[in-house]
Amino acid sequence: MLKTIKALLLTLFLPLCGCVHAGAPAGPGMIVTFASLKKGVSVAIKSARLPNGAAFAHAGSFGPNKEWKGGGATMGAAPDGRELPEWVEFEWIEPVYPEDSKQTLEEYRALPRHKQRVLIRGRVPQEAVEEVMQAKRNAPRGSLPEKTLWVYFVWTDDGIKFRWEVYREPKAPGEASVSRSGGDALP
Repeated sequence: MLKTIKALLLTLFLPLCGCVHAGAPAGPGMIVTFASLKKGVSVAIKSARLPNGAAFAHAGSFGPNKEWKGGGATMGAAPDGRELPEWVEFEWIEPVYPEDSKQTLEEYRALPRHKQRVLIRGRVPQEAVEEVMQAKRNAPRGSLPEKTLWVYFVWTDDGIKFRWEVYREPKAPGEASVSRSGGDALP
């Protein structure tokens, strides 16, 4: 239900900001969740870049969560039907969390920067992409598609892990909402 509400809000908001383009979708688009399983630090993303150098939408900063899927920050990076990027390269720092510590501005600025490239397109099977694109083509005009692609970037002690899911709106109580999923193993 929460995913449905988020998807509806994103669908309503994106046309207003000019992010949606007309015509047939070139790709599945995606809704992105950023989460961290790292205890004692928050993640402050300084940049997220695509292969062409363009910025990739990101959550800014977020604290640790006990659960990667239910916590974090969710946003529509490209739910409008764009192709999946080949990769995204993140640069971030890890300030102490909770933020009630007496860290000075100089100490904050001196934190080491971390950088990692996360492969995306080659890790989401073409069958999953086609499933989402078919649902978009079949959706009545002005309605949400039955299926959407959700991707998860999860910060761990071993670096950023990537997960994906084809989320399907359940038609009946208790019905499964994920038709396909994959990516890195997470606790």
